[in-house]
Amino acid sequence: MLGARGTNGRLTTLGYYISDYGYGHATRSIALIRTLLLYSPRRYRLIICSGKTLAFLQASLAEYSAEYSPERIEFRSCSSDLGYVLGGGTGSVEPDQERFRLGYAPYMAAFSAEVRREADFMRSERLDMVISDISPIPIAAAALAGVKSVGISNFTWQTAYASFVEQELLAPLRQAYEQLDYFIPLAGSGMEEREWAAGSGLETGFYCRTPQAAEVQRIVRELNPDGSKTIVYFALGMGIETEALDSLSLWNDHSCVFIISENMRVSGPNIFQIPQGYTESQNYAAAADLIISKPGWGVVGEAVTLGKPLIVLVRTSMTEDRNTILALQGKHPHMLVTWEALIELNLQQSFSQLTMEGWSRGASIAMNERRKYQIVQWIEQLADETNAIRIYRSTV
Repeated sequence: MLGARGTNGRLTTLGYYISDYGYGHATRSIALIRTLLLYSPRRYRLIICSGKTLAFLQASLAEYSAEYSPERIEFRSCSSDLGYVLGGGTGSVEPDQERFRLGYAPYMAAFSAEVRREADFMRSERLDMVISDISPIPIAAAALAGVKSVGISNFTWQTAYASFVEQELLAPLRQAYEQLDYFIPLAGSGMEEREWAAGSGLETGFYCRTPQAAEVQRIVRELNPDGSKTIVYFALGMGIETEALDSLSLWNDHSCVFIISENMRVSGPNIFQIPQGYTESQNYAAAADLIISKPGWGVVGEAVTLGKPLIVLVRTSMTEDRNTILALQGKHPHMLVTWEALIELNLQQSFSQLTMEGWSRGASIAMNERRKYQIVQWIEQLADETNAIRIYRSTV
């Protein structure tokens, strides 16, 4: 495995920027960071930059931080992305465009100052490479600081906002993404994102954090000791109000046991809440027989990788969601439902319909490791090239 260092024997310093919006960006970034540390533990000084998800990232990587010392893995709080603003109505999972616009103006007003601040940080810390999933700020800052930048995502915010923000207001985001040196499009990337990918020549499918087999078995024994229940992982995220969740009839299906996240405020004898502070939710996805989710990349990636049939709550106004759903067609058993259909969903009938398609569960787990390693290997090669250029410049 590669193990070269930078100029004068110093470690290659990599700034990894992770979007504030949702935990899908964080979980898929953790999957890559763990693979990077597994295959090149002594090579990098890694600075992980995020905002709201920083505590989750620290907890998820605590074992690695302890093993490789604070000098090798650092965590830094910074502003990142505005993300989406979901509607406030009961059960709404659609973006609230008016409230979003109110937040977009101050976000863009501070954009240039944030870019300059990050560029100063990159210079002072002597960053060799920047990876972004998928904030535009560090990408523009890297260009200003003369640092190579890599985007890894299934979308960019410039295209995500295109349907409800005027094009002239999107110009700073587009200009930032145009400064990417490389872009790795993930599964579900739309054609509009392919223009960023001209430099890398690398594409990959869905992947997720590796489940822990013993922990998955423990969860199954705890939730379904006699094997008589259908385990359903209900992963709709943080945007659904409690009143809306209470209206779902599926909780009354006692042939099922439901796994919900710690933030969801719904209870019942067949509802199990993931314990507070538990970071490895992929273990619960792996324990499930069926997953219900919005079309967020992280949970969809777990469903595909772990071979779990999927019921997807559709959101009509989000290009990112439509592209993720397109990536499932003909490749993974799934069913699309509206919120109104979900309220009265016959879960066992839907589950039977999905499993009749004869898909082999767990068939993609080995591919999961290969996909992550493929990206890490490409990063290694880019780091080699960057180091070679720096060493050459220091000798002329």
